[in-house]
Amino acid sequence: MTTIVSVRNLQVAYGSLEVVKGVDLDVSQGEKVVIMGPSGSGKSTFLRSLIWLVRPKAGSIVIDEIEVSSRTLMEVRKRVGFVFQHYNLFPHLKVIDNIVLPLIKVHGLSRAEAVERALEALRLVGLEEKATAYPLQLSGGQQQRVAIARALAIRPKVLMLDEPTSALDPELVEEVLQVLENIAKRGTTMLIVTHEVDFALDVADRVVFFEGGKIIEQGPPDILYKPKTDRFRQFLKRLHKRTV
Repeated sequence: MTTIVSVRNLQVAYGSLEVVKGVDLDVSQGEKVVIMGPSGSGKSTFLRSLIWLVRPKAGSIVIDEIEVSSRTLMEVRKRVGFVFQHYNLFPHLKVIDNIVLPLIKVHGLSRAEAVERALEALRLVGLEEKATAYPLQLSGGQQQRVAIARALAIRPKVLMLDEPTSALDPELVEEVLQVLENIAKRGTTMLIVTHEVDFALDVADRVVFFEGGKIIEQGPPDILYKPKTDRFRQFLKRLHKRTV
């Protein structure tokens, strides 16, 4: 299977604090990788560093056969959809314009093409009827679904999501997870930082556990039932206590 993301010896630091410590990871085309880990483990920093939202101090990153560098960064980012914890929508723009704007400004589409793609993406997340609403007229779950639609509208080679449900009220989480499950079924390559164990069991091809800036354990989703390391076992136990 074709490798679409290849990371070697990735190191990220904030000043003297090392946050990601020599991580290697390969992701195959169409693979769904769920990344878990305690707060401060480096998982979100790792994900953000793949497209230099946080700039690595060492290591190599190749996405869709392009090595990430100052010269190639814009081209790489055109191939990656990224969804944040907070939706980062422009409140003064209608939903559809939040999606259309980057398609025109960054990807060079005509307005007609951009609108067509935006409506298609909104259909995928079940929000086509909200196209002319403003973000503040939507629930948090709906706003996050718009953010997902914006990422999908660029037709990314890889979709990256950094704790997409962590800022939502509990009753709104399920609608977002259902959208992500539907996207996963379409064969989209996905890297998702999340603590949603049931979602990982349903969707992931692989689960990766971060601790102390390193990958401590990884494997198929059934490692969530049978973790090999004590540290992952303890993490899952605490996670279970928090959700019951």
